[in-house]
Amino acid sequence: MNTCLVYLLEDNDEDAYLVKRTLAKVEGRQKFNVKHFINLEQLDHAINTVKPDVLLLDLNIEESQGLSTLIKVKQLNIRAPIVVLTGVSETLFREKAIQLGAQDYIPKHELSGPLLARTITFSKERYEMHRNLENLVVMDKLTMLHNRGAFDTELEKAISGSERYGHGFGLLFIDLDNFKPVNDTLGHQAGDQLLKIISAKLKMYKRASDFVARYGGDEFVVIAPNLCEKNQLKKLVQHKYDLLSDTYCLQDESGCIQEVKLSLSIGAVIYPSDAASAAELVAKADKAMYFAKSNQLPYALYNETESTEQ
Repeated sequence: MNTCLVYLLEDNDEDAYLVKRTLAKVEGRQKFNVKHFINLEQLDHAINTVKPDVLLLDLNIEESQGLSTLIKVKQLNIRAPIVVLTGVSETLFREKAIQLGAQDYIPKHELSGPLLARTITFSKERYEMHRNLENLVVMDKLTMLHNRGAFDTELEKAISGSERYGHGFGLLFIDLDNFKPVNDTLGHQAGDQLLKIISAKLKMYKRASDFVARYGGDEFVVIAPNLCEKNQLKKLVQHKYDLLSDTYCLQDESGCIQEVKLSLSIGAVIYPSDAASAAELVAKADKAMYFAKSNQLPYALYNETESTEQ
């Protein structure tokens, strides 16, 4: 039996009990695990701990009223479909809620087990469909990693989250040193194959919270949340270097198998200790990477390049 994790923002205990009882009585393969929160602070903490499958939202709570509650919840980086539960049954109000990001809307007086279960299921399907369409825009087609635009957006989110919660994060800038000779001698097909292999490794051997993107050409970036100490960053960079610096079997234009020993250079920085903005962070990570490359080092941390130059 599948279990759907449902977060419910509702400051009326009787209404919350009604929703829980309604979903508990639903028969079928889907089981609903409902977690109840009475304010935005409680919900925010839970979202940053475990992401729900769906959020049921009462728009009128003590600290916020109407559609402004929906807007405030969207700002919490919920990343889950939102179903509005409210006493207002106006069609225009429903349209406005959906325009502002809700997947669906149920007046409380219409609430029933089958309707709520069906609405949750369809909302999840619509949300996933919308995310898949968004991925066509934010994914790199060759490697199926996030692209440069998605990285820029995620980096700004990481900075906002760091400022809000006080958690630092690391940024790794990875460059494949001898990628051009692979293209020149074995052909672009072999080069594309190598990029796909590297991308698959980066996706497979990453922490669940890490964000990996193809920055462009043979350059990759990794955003590593909840990392604020240089020794933590160094361990992560060493792990990435050991993971990627390897011998790869590629097929050349003639169909022959060729072994390629790949070398790479990694630059790494920490926010906020190394930089105060997204642009500065990327620039310093790039600078550290070029320092490593020019000094034939596997990697370099930005603070180490500064001390060396001085």
